[in-house]
Amino acid sequence: MAPLNNARIAARLSPAWQARRWYYTPKSRRAYSIRQVSPGDRRLLAEFVSELTATSAERDLASIRELTTMLFDRVIVNGEENAVAFAALENTSGADRVIGVCAYAPSGLEGADFGVAVANSYREEQVGRTLLSTLIRHAKRVGVRRLSGEMVWSNRAMQTLATSLGFQVLPLQRDRNYRLLALDLK
Repeated sequence: MAPLNNARIAARLSPAWQARRWYYTPKSRRAYSIRQVSPGDRRLLAEFVSELTATSAERDLASIRELTTMLFDRVIVNGEENAVAFAALENTSGADRVIGVCAYAPSGLEGADFGVAVANSYREEQVGRTLLSTLIRHAKRVGVRRLSGEMVWSNRAMQTLATSLGFQVLPLQRDRNYRLLALDLK
């Protein structure tokens, strides 16, 4: 039997598998991939959201609910035009496991609301940065003019990540416990 070369392996892989971009976490050197979410990902996403909800602080639950609504209602079920999500996946021996997700959906004329969530065990592994960078690249490519989202003011890690990627962190008049993250895309 002839050894498999990359072309022969690629021919056997599904298009969804080939569409992935692969990354390594800087600390633990675990491999993960990023790909666009599809309707077939419902079960994987539901497991991720369930695990995330069980392990998150009370203050983060409202943000998780908003992201979940965006993912399931606007991206997957309704297939809303210009609503998109990306998942970070770890390949385990059993199957893929979602370790992070980000999404945006249109709001206003040329803007979009976004959300990002990462599993606790990957929070210091740059998965959020990779997801948010992917989301920004996609938004620019399709012509979104502004991304905005809300965060709990005490989430310093998200605040640091967002400012490093060019977002402005602005106070919200209606609730002093939250901040608005806004990025004008050119």
